[in-house]
Parts: sequence; C-alpha cells; structure tokens
Amino acid sequence: MTDMLVELIQNFIGGAESTLNSLFNSMLNLVFFIERELMYIPNGQIMGVYKVDFNEIYQVVFNYATYLLVIVFIVKAIKIYFLMKDGDNDQNPVQLVIGMLKAVIVMICFKEIYTIGVGIVSEFLNSILNVMNVDSVNLAEALSNNIQGGIFTAVACLVLLICWLLLICQFIMKGIELLVMRIAIPFATIGLLNSDNGVFPDYIRSFLMTAFTLVIQLSLLNLSIATLLMNKLIYGIAIAVVAVNTPMIMSKYMIKPTGSPINAMGNTARSMRALIPRGRH
Repeated sequence: MTDMLVELIQNFIGGAESTLNSLFNSMLNLVFFIERELMYIPNGQIMGVYKVDFNEIYQVVFNYATYLLVIVFIVKAIKIYFLMKDGDNDQNPVQLVIGMLKAVIVMICFKEIYTIGVGIVSEFLNSILNVMNVDSVNLAEALSNNIQGGIFTAVACLVLLICWLLLICQFIMKGIELLVMRIAIPFATIGLLNSDNGVFPDYIRSFLMTAFTLVIQLSLLNLSIATLLMNKLIYGIAIAVVAVNTPMIMSKYMIKPTGSPINAMGNTARSMRALIPRGRH
C-alpha cells in the first residue's frame, strides 16, 4: 500500500513536469505581461484559434476615457470658476490645466513607462538570482530524486509541489489583476484633475508593491529550489510557504488592508472621487 502511494505521488509529480518547467521560465512575463500568454486561446478543433487583441481593448478604453476627461475638466472648470459651487475658486486656474496636461501625458506615455519599469525590475531580479544557480534545473526531476525515504519524503515532496503550484496561481491572478489595471489606467488618470490626484497614487502604489512583492517571491522560490537540490527538503518547504504568504506579510506593512466591508466601501468611495468633482468644505 505504501509503495503504491509513493508511486502515485511520483506519477503526479512527473505529470506536472511540463507545467512547472514552462511557467517557471517566464514568471516575470506571467505577472507583468500576461497578455502574451493570452494572445491565442484554443477553442476546440472546429472553431480553431482566436486571437485576443488587448491593444484594441486598450484603445477603446483610451478613447472613452479621453471623452470623459474632457467632460470632467469642463464640468469642474464651470463649477469652480463660474458657479463657484465646487472646490477652491481662489485657486489659480492654471493648476486645473496642469492636471489636465498631466493626465493626457500619462494616458499617452504609460505603456512606455510601464515597459521601462518592468525592465528595471527584471534587471534587479536577475542580479539577485545570479547568485542562485538553478536556471537549468528540471523541477519535477529534482523532486523525484528526493523521494528516497519512503512515504514521508514522498508526502513532503508533494507538499512542496503544491506550494509551487499555489505560487503559480498567485502569479497568474496577479498578472490578470495588473492587466485589468493597465487597461483601466486612462480612467485612473482622470483623478489627476483633483487636488489629491484621486485614485492615481493608489494605482502607482499597487504597481510598485506588486513589483517588490514579486521580486521577494521569486527570490524565495529560487532559494527553495536551491535548498531542495541540497537535499534539505524541509527547509525548502518552509521557504516555499513563506513565499506563498509574502503578499499577506507585505500587506501588514506596506499595503492598506481591505478585508472589512467598511474598508472596501472606503476604497470604492476613493475610486469614485476620480470621476466626481469634490465638494467645497
């Protein structure tokens, strides 16, 4: 019975070989450019292959956000400086124009700025990973080689594999989240018309925190693989668990928690401030 269970775990690990090796080689793109993985989605033999053009989707959002930006700018200007029912009418109108220009510049240049930022993160991450020689490792084979102590090591390897799969799911979910945020960035820039910049600072903070969290998680992931290659399986599991919990750990210190309904409603209200003019206090 024990031998059958060990063999079953070995087969399970062997079946995950292609998934592990293919995804681990492109983790950075999986988070920051997940649309490259989603460009072609198979839909059966009859319908063939469909191409999802995210550039066209972004262009549609960009066009509508441009119209909305102009409308919000005109409405704010009329309410503040003509009707004097909103904001600070003593403020120099140039500030509102500057906010408009900043919004337009960010809407046009965000793609290039984002690519440059991801390149910097990639170089930073590679500098860290260069000290860990795990680039050409077959992960499924490394796990299978550690199943030598019977059922205990087999279960331990299975736990480590599950932790790695959880990390992959986290990266995919974060990549989809960032994709939605990047597509919606033209709407977020409308907040630059407000004196507090609306939701735009929170947007940029989310990008920066995702990059920093990803660097930590990938570094811990490679450290987990390195310890596995040194036959320190328990250490590898502990490090992988920490990598899975890194977003929660980071949220305690650098990201505002949004677990309660009150906080969620507060975030929703802040998001709406990008589109609704501020009232006079």
